[in-house]
Amino acid sequence: MDQNPNEVVTVLIVNDGASNSDLDSNFRAANITSYAYSPPTSATVPAEWPTLNTLITSGKRLMTFIAYQEPSSNTTTPYLMNEFTYIFENPFDVTQASNFTCTANRPSSVNGQTAKALQGNMMPLMNHFLDTQQIFNIETPNSDAAPITNGMNGTGNLRDAAATCATDYNDKAPTFILVDFFNVGPAISTVDKLNGVASPVGRAAVSTSSALPSNSGPRGLMINTAGLGLSVLVAAFMAFGTFLL
Repeated sequence: MDQNPNEVVTVLIVNDGASNSDLDSNFRAANITSYAYSPPTSATVPAEWPTLNTLITSGKRLMTFIAYQEPSSNTTTPYLMNEFTYIFENPFDVTQASNFTCTANRPSSVNGQTAKALQGNMMPLMNHFLDTQQIFNIETPNSDAAPITNGMNGTGNLRDAAATCATDYNDKAPTFILVDFFNVGPAISTVDKLNGVASPVGRAAVSTSSALPSNSGPRGLMINTAGLGLSVLVAAFMAFGTFLL
C-alpha cells in the first residue's frame, strides 16, 4: 500500500477462532493500521459510504470486514468492521444451478427480508458458487461447473444471476460477488462488464485453463464498489478467508 497510494483495498476475514485482539496484533505488526478506515459508529450503517476519492485523499484506504464479531464489544478496534452490520448475503450452500437466488439470507435479522436490508443501507454480497453434495452431507466446490457458473451463458451463469440481483436490489449491482475458481470461465470479464470496465490496466495475467484443486483453490471475491464510486477486483484464499487485492 505504501507503493500504491491510489489503491483502495477491501478485506473480508472469516475469523473463525481469531479474536479482534489477535487480528489487531497482526495488522499492527504489518504496520497497516494507519491506512484503516473506521466508520462513524460500529453499531449502525453509515448513511452514506465514502467515495474512493475520499478514502484516497484521507489516506484511509483499507476497509476491513470481520465475519465473526460482537459489535457492542468492539470498542478498541473500530476499523475491524462487523460484516453483518454493514453487509447482507444471499444463500451460499447451492448445489443445483437452477437454485441461485438473490434473497437476503444472512444476517438472521434480514433473513428473507431483502427490502429491509436495502432500506437499512446494507451492502449486498452475492454468493455465486456451486457445490456438490457428497457423502455425510459434505459439500465440496463443483469445479466442473465453474466455466458456466462463472460465465455468461447456461443455467446458473454469473452474468444473468448478477443482472437478476441488480434488479432485485433496486437497479443497483451487488457490491460484492463471491465465486469459486475465479480464474476459470469468464468470471473476471463478466464482472468487468457489470462494472462497465472495457480496458482494465495494471492487472496481472492469470491462467484460465483449468480449475485449481478444490482443497487449495482460490475462492475469489469480485467487488463492484458502486457505493464507493469505482470497481476493484479481489482474490481470496479459503484457508483463512482473507480477501486480498
